[in-house]
Amino acid sequence: MKKRLLLIALCAVFAVGMAVVMTGCGGSSDEGSGDGVSLTFWTHNDENTWNESYQNIVNAYMEEHPDVKINIEAFPYDEYESKVQTALMSDEGGADVYELWGGWAVDFAPAGVLAAMPEDMQKEIMEDSYPCTYGSLVSDDVLYGLPLEFNIECGGLVENLKLMKDAGLEEPQTWDDLVAGAEKATVKDGDKISVKGFDFVNWDGVMYLWTSMILSQGDNYLTEDGKINVTSDAAKKAWEELAGLASGDKAVTNLSGLDDGSDIEGYQELYTNEAMWVPRGPWCLAEGTNDFGLEYGKDYSYGAMPFYGSEKKFAAETGWSLAVANGLDEAKQQAAFDFLQYFHSDAVAMQHDVACGLIPAQKSVAQDPAFVEKFPYAEPLVGILDGAQYIGPFNTDVFKEKVNEAFSAYCKGGQSTDECLADLEKTLNKALFK
Repeated sequence: MKKRLLLIALCAVFAVGMAVVMTGCGGSSDEGSGDGVSLTFWTHNDENTWNESYQNIVNAYMEEHPDVKINIEAFPYDEYESKVQTALMSDEGGADVYELWGGWAVDFAPAGVLAAMPEDMQKEIMEDSYPCTYGSLVSDDVLYGLPLEFNIECGGLVENLKLMKDAGLEEPQTWDDLVAGAEKATVKDGDKISVKGFDFVNWDGVMYLWTSMILSQGDNYLTEDGKINVTSDAAKKAWEELAGLASGDKAVTNLSGLDDGSDIEGYQELYTNEAMWVPRGPWCLAEGTNDFGLEYGKDYSYGAMPFYGSEKKFAAETGWSLAVANGLDEAKQQAAFDFLQYFHSDAVAMQHDVACGLIPAQKSVAQDPAFVEKFPYAEPLVGILDGAQYIGPFNTDVFKEKVNEAFSAYCKGGQSTDECLADLEKTLNKALFK
């Protein structure tokens, strides 16, 4: 997740005339603007178009509402989560409006620290948004925030066009095409892989691909009561398939994305001709041009990734969202929710999504032909969004961590599939549902 925060300048060409005026760090002020209302809005600090988009939207809102002053305060991502947690959970003052990662809201929503969205907004948001985009914002059927994006990491394939051409390959249409093409393009020097044909091994990739492979076979990694079930035949089959791609004689990638402690990801290796295909969300595409000097459509591209099974299904977690602190006075609360309602309008949501390289949370925006026209990289994804399942009401970082640890250990040998997945299932249920 962290890397995607630093790189979402995908559609800077569409974000024209944006100027950022950021305030210093500090707590929420009760001082109004004359007879008006002053709000403090906390966000993580992104050096590209994310903060610019926020400021542009805030400026437009204040121009229409001269009695409301909104001060944006941005903080480095590395300290932002703990700062938000301290402010909300200790009630020691902070912001009036918070930008939250959806996974954090699993803890915040039921704790009484966020204000419930007005009933009419709840209805509007939940009727027009994909369920996975607000799943973590719901507690006891009450919505506590506004989803800003469809956080998708499955279904899209970053493609190195040079390596594909050198191997005589076209975009894969089936899973078998993908595996065969990856094997053909992989370059090895003894046991060392110098060019990875298909690199899915990273913090997000193993978990997202594995759960999608389970779901696409018509099975589920969740039980009816929401617990983890990864000992099914579908889970075992998918696990063995992935392990075979990351270890052994037919490996098309390796475990470096989990084991070597490097900040370099597979999509970045793709930009230096060290990987051919990498499954990732569209947020990473900008770096190919901005940081590696490549040309989209000539050196690299983005296409639809084939599903493992017959069904186009995958899991997705709730991404970035906006929420209002609980306990504000009536005037502040009304102004804060009015700002969120403004942000939720189709025109403003599309403006923000395009500027930041996001897939919209709202069906009405994601399925609007104008969105793909402005953001053509989304084309491989907008047709599969209905196949997403909310990942589950648990800490997704813990989920990924335990899956990655088990996968790395399994690929190195020592456990059977049955033993490994039985242990993993017990570990996950204990860690996620205390």
